[in-house]
Amino acid sequence: MRSVPVSRENVTEYVRYCGQYGAEHDESFLPDAAFLPTAEFPAYLLLKQDEVVGAAGLMRTPPYRDKGKARLTIFHAREATAAAFTQLLTAILPHTRDLRSIYGFLPEERTESRRQWEALGFIVERIAYVLVYHAQEVQPTETPPGYELITLSPDDEPGIQDLCELWNANYRQQLGFVGATLEFIQDAFESAENIPGGTLLLRYGSQPVATIHVSRDDLETKTADIGMVSVHPDYRGRGLARLMLRKALGIALSHGLSPVYLSVNAENRSAVRLYLSEGFIEDKVMVCYTLTVASNT
Repeated sequence: MRSVPVSRENVTEYVRYCGQYGAEHDESFLPDAAFLPTAEFPAYLLLKQDEVVGAAGLMRTPPYRDKGKARLTIFHAREATAAAFTQLLTAILPHTRDLRSIYGFLPEERTESRRQWEALGFIVERIAYVLVYHAQEVQPTETPPGYELITLSPDDEPGIQDLCELWNANYRQQLGFVGATLEFIQDAFESAENIPGGTLLLRYGSQPVATIHVSRDDLETKTADIGMVSVHPDYRGRGLARLMLRKALGIALSHGLSPVYLSVNAENRSAVRLYLSEGFIEDKVMVCYTLTVASNT
């Protein structure tokens, strides 16, 4: 077996492989047909007698690099052997010399791949639930008096800054946290996954108190994904998270997007209870693995 970098000549094979086997790994950031490898998105194919038998890709965008980490977009071999995963890891390690760690997710049931990751030195960092909402309607809810629900636009820089600051303040201590920036949110507005009106900020007077973001999860299956759910600590216990969740679900369904997914860390028990009470059900359990690479620096 040998690994080769993804280039314009073989990128179609890489995208095809990721599409075929992504569900056995983590579907969150799989490449689409427009993908091209860059310094921020290096990628490799694993070949066996010119047949593609594996793939590895990293996401090294600024929000991740600022935390000294990169995220595996795919790290998969058709045959989950030590030789295959060692070859893939050897290929991507040169892209981690300025980092402290890399991390990625595997479904809990992928026991053989998990065993091989652990043999390479990956350790379990946390457990996340992927929850799904199949209902075609949402319980009605009204914004309470004194609160203002704002639909953010790309040119509303003060509003986006408020959203980022509240999100970052709420979650910077959480395992796996990657901060949001003005540039990151503005780029999201330009992506194919953007839903008009899908980025919401709740204010009480001039105080930002809650955030949420809903986007297209899969362009082909017309599903949606909810993220950036946060409430200011001083305003919790007032039903604001439930309000924001219902607003986001309503936006997704109004665009014909269903089912709706979200991911939540297992230790965030209050959030898990909220989502289940609103009609979400467990879709899968994902195990987050991290590998320290600081010795490469």
